[in-house]
Amino acid sequence: MRSPLFLAALVLAGCPSSSSSSKVTLGGTEADAGSAGGERFARTFTSKDDFRAGTYNGISDDVAGDLTMAVGQSRFATPYMWVPNSSENSISAIDTKTSALVGTWPLVTDTGEPCYNPSRTTVDFNFDCWVGCRGTNSYLQQYGGEPLAQVDVKVMKVSLKDKKVIKSVVVGHAPRALALDAKNHLWVGNSVDDTMWEIDGDTGQCYRGERADCEKPAVQLGCDFPYGAVVDQKQMLWVVCRGYAGQDGRVAKIDTATGAVVGKYGPFGTAVPTTFGEARGGCIQLYGISVDQLGDIWVGGFTCNDVIKLSGSTGALMGVKKLGGTTTRGVSVDLDGNIWAASSSTSTVSKIEGATGALIKAVDVPNGPIGVAVDAYGHLWAVSQNANNVTKVNGVDSAKKTTMVGQGPYSYSDMLGLSLRMVTLGRQAVATWRGVVDSGDDTAHFNTVKWSVETPTNTTFTVRVRCATTKAGLTTAAFGRELTGAGVAVDSGGGSCTRSGAQRFLEAEARFSSAGTSASPALHDLTAYWVK
Repeated sequence: MRSPLFLAALVLAGCPSSSSSSKVTLGGTEADAGSAGGERFARTFTSKDDFRAGTYNGISDDVAGDLTMAVGQSRFATPYMWVPNSSENSISAIDTKTSALVGTWPLVTDTGEPCYNPSRTTVDFNFDCWVGCRGTNSYLQQYGGEPLAQVDVKVMKVSLKDKKVIKSVVVGHAPRALALDAKNHLWVGNSVDDTMWEIDGDTGQCYRGERADCEKPAVQLGCDFPYGAVVDQKQMLWVVCRGYAGQDGRVAKIDTATGAVVGKYGPFGTAVPTTFGEARGGCIQLYGISVDQLGDIWVGGFTCNDVIKLSGSTGALMGVKKLGGTTTRGVSVDLDGNIWAASSSTSTVSKIEGATGALIKAVDVPNGPIGVAVDAYGHLWAVSQNANNVTKVNGVDSAKKTTMVGQGPYSYSDMLGLSLRMVTLGRQAVATWRGVVDSGDDTAHFNTVKWSVETPTNTTFTVRVRCATTKAGLTTAAFGRELTGAGVAVDSGGGSCTRSGAQRFLEAEARFSSAGTSASPALHDLTAYWVK
């Protein structure tokens, strides 16, 4: 293990490690570290004990104390399931290993902003959860509430660590479809506006939308009623447009890099596929959506009681599978490429083989399953809206275990986070470490962050920081941009850190990524400097 004295000398001298076989990058510069004129202090993370004071997500510490990516862990871990309870405006978290209810919390901010009629949850790679608040004045009146002069419709971010809403972002009308891309940007489908917004999943900054502070306009879908969304390996966003009564559903494809709609597919009413399946007979309205490991798209056929498979390259219809149940809603892909689908009217969930469309099994579950999700162990989770519960179906023997949640549970998106890890991040594994530095002085301000890291071929390493006057304030403070080894003055990336104001606390996030499956950056140390 490198000694702390050696590492301190390494950081201060700005010299690469002589023991490294790969290139060592020193992040940051000390050119103006003491320019504020005060006494200078530092906090260095270098040993296992140092790093373990922070938060690991897909991270391993080796025998030398370096931080590296834990192969497979960051992509496939699914520790919690998040279920919004639409009828009571709350959210429930379930431990996927034990099936125990971790808790149910009201969806309301510290300032009293409510989330009306929540639906659709999606889990980011920090295991926090976004939920869409689709309620409007019509919703309030439906449930006996007084209509308001203005209802700001939002998406909210919930932290299991804090057990509450940590971010609230105003979006368009009736947000339903939610999906995260590899940048941790949240894409929100507004079902009344027929638009997609792009929101920074960490800061809440609006990249695409209709607010005055949004950088670019929202994406106009050109199809009606966006209902579900998923991002594939190529960072293409696929959106189900359910359609209104009497309209045929369609699927839109959007390039997340440009915001351009690059394809619209459907209707799929009478087509007979050549790979597998049966004729559909002019049915309308699509529902849930998922993507498999090959990049092909699966959609629930609400009025046809089936699932359809589309080519991820061309959008062409590849297959149709009629299920034994009725009213097909949510769909989900497991680690083996098999597809699960919920049939709400007959209270069944069906598993089919992705390649052939063959029915593997059908399982009875409590009344009104609306959404399904598969965890990292191959077990299915079915959300039963009418029964106010969630059922875990063992992937091997179909044994069932039911957990009660709140009133009217409603979700069929990536509520476990497996699709994000298995597919969206499938070509670029990502892991993170976060550490908090307490300067111990309310008059202090941070000015520099430095690190030393090995970056093998096909790997990258970045750091971003945020600052606040209190530790609790870090939760809502904005991170700056991701910074590389070119120099890291704390305010060079924007965000909440400034060198001109007193900020006692700093949080640094180290982000490890790899295009392969074995190589990983190796972080030797990270140091934050402040003056007072």
